[in-house]
Amino acid sequence: MNIGTRKIVVDEAIAQLRLYAETNGAVLQYYDGLPGMTTVGGSDPNQVTFEDLGRIMVIGADLRVLDIPWLLEVEAEKELAAIPVDARLEDAAPGSELFEAAMALDDKFTGHRGFGHAKKSKLLHLKRPYLYPVTDSFIRMTYGSASAGAEFLKAVREDLVNPANVRDFKLLQVRLTAEPATSAARLLGEVPTLRLLDILASLLGEAK
Repeated sequence: MNIGTRKIVVDEAIAQLRLYAETNGAVLQYYDGLPGMTTVGGSDPNQVTFEDLGRIMVIGADLRVLDIPWLLEVEAEKELAAIPVDARLEDAAPGSELFEAAMALDDKFTGHRGFGHAKKSKLLHLKRPYLYPVTDSFIRMTYGSASAGAEFLKAVREDLVNPANVRDFKLLQVRLTAEPATSAARLLGEVPTLRLLDILASLLGEAK
């Protein structure tokens, strides 16, 4: 599997995802909404709510006091409504209507002091989990110069649609689904391919 500037084989990816699941149970339950992915887009997919802010805190968004009223008051209903909750990054070719809509929504949450790419990505992924990847300092290391904005979205999409990666991610999901019922990693069989990619990208960045 090729993820950014790094490579990982399926067996190692499974091992890494097992470890992630075992040590991040609260993230999987309260941020990712597992099991069941029953809270895709949040309780109101076209509004930022207090619930959303609580959920992104679980994954380490580290919001400041001044971030909270700003996020609740950002006028992004139009941009959110323009993107279906199940819109997929794989379908957002650069220059397409979906890609442009994704960047328009990204822009709505850009420019507030102290609310950088990592915090923003955690919110946008929560609202549209099949379209926006999570990013952090380790993921930025994995993706090198293409670590933010449109270039990052393009680079991640290229990895998602890479035929070899498509094959390996399908195998990965089959193996995760076949994990024992007692294995926390089995929950990861439910998440979008994009979420598996960003977890692996973070782990690969951290390892270097």
